[in-house]
Amino acid sequence: MNLKISIVTPSLNQGRFLTQCLESVRSQNWADIEHFVIDGGSTDETLKIIDERKSQLTHYISELDEGAADAINKGFAMCTGDIVAWLNADDYYLPDAFQKVAEAWRAAPDAPFWFGNGQRVDEAGKFKASFNGRPMHYDKRALIEGTDYILQPSTFMNGKVLRQVGGLNTSLRWSFDWELFIRLAEQGEPVAMERMLSATREWGDTLTSTGSLRRIEEIRLMIEKRSGKPLTYGTLCYMFDTMHKEMQARPEEFSGLTLDAVASTWRAVQSDMMRKLPVDAGGMPKCRETSKQPKRNGPPSLFKRIARKGIRLANRLVEG
Repeated sequence: MNLKISIVTPSLNQGRFLTQCLESVRSQNWADIEHFVIDGGSTDETLKIIDERKSQLTHYISELDEGAADAINKGFAMCTGDIVAWLNADDYYLPDAFQKVAEAWRAAPDAPFWFGNGQRVDEAGKFKASFNGRPMHYDKRALIEGTDYILQPSTFMNGKVLRQVGGLNTSLRWSFDWELFIRLAEQGEPVAMERMLSATREWGDTLTSTGSLRRIEEIRLMIEKRSGKPLTYGTLCYMFDTMHKEMQARPEEFSGLTLDAVASTWRAVQSDMMRKLPVDAGGMPKCRETSKQPKRNGPPSLFKRIARKGIRLANRLVEG
C-alpha cells in the first residue's frame, strides 16, 4: 500500500526560517505527499519564498486568520493523507523522518498517532541538546496529570482518527496541541518511537510578557475538562515555574525568602508528581520498573523545556 502523508505548515512573518522548513519536507523524497502552507498575511519575505517554491506545494493560502490553531485547521480541512502532521515554519524535519514514521505506521496502523524524539536547536539551527534524554515512552495518565511531554513537530497523526475527533480547539491559544493529543489518545494507544524526527527551534524571550499566568489558567481549565481535576501535578508545576520567573523579574517587590518559599513548594509538588506518576524531573515518562525517583537538592529547574516551548509559541503569536 502506498502511504500518503499530508503536512500543514502555518506561517506568519517567519520567512527567515521558512526555506529550511520547506526544504526539509521536499528532501524527504516521499512519493505520495501533500504539503499545504497556511500563511496569516505575512509582510516579510514569506510570500516571495512561497512563490519561488510553489511547485513543490499542493496548495497555499495567505490571508488573515484567528490564530495558529485556526490556520492549522484550514490546512487539516484539505488533507487527505493516511498520516497528517503540522510543521511550524521555524521547525524542520530531520533526514529520513518520513521513512521512520512509515515503519511505525506499518507496525501499528491503527494507532491514533506516532511520536518520536527530536533535537533542540538555536535560532541559527545549531544543535543544543536532544528534546528527551531518555528512552521514549507513552503514559496516558502522565500526559493528562503531568506535563505535555510530546514534541509536536515529531508527532504524526492517523488521518482517519484525526478526522473522527476533529481538528484543533481554536478557543485555545497556548495548549491546543496538547489538548488534541489527549483527545486522539482517547481513541487508542499512541506509539512512542525511539527515533529523531525533527528539530525544534528555540529563540526569543517573550514568554513572560505574552503568556504568563493567562497561559497557566488556560492549561488548568483545559486539563480540568479532560481529567475532572481542578489541579494536577503538571498544572501546579507550570504555575510555580511561572510564578518563580515573574518574581525573579521583579526583585524590588519579592524577597529571596519569598522566592525560596515558592521553590520549596515547587520541589514538593515535583516530588509528588515523580512519586505518583512514572515520570522524571522534567515530566518525561519512563519505565515503571525504573520509576523510583532520586532525591533532589537545590532549586527546581525542571521546566526549562516547558518554558522553551511556550517561548516558541509566544513568538508565533506576537510576530507580525
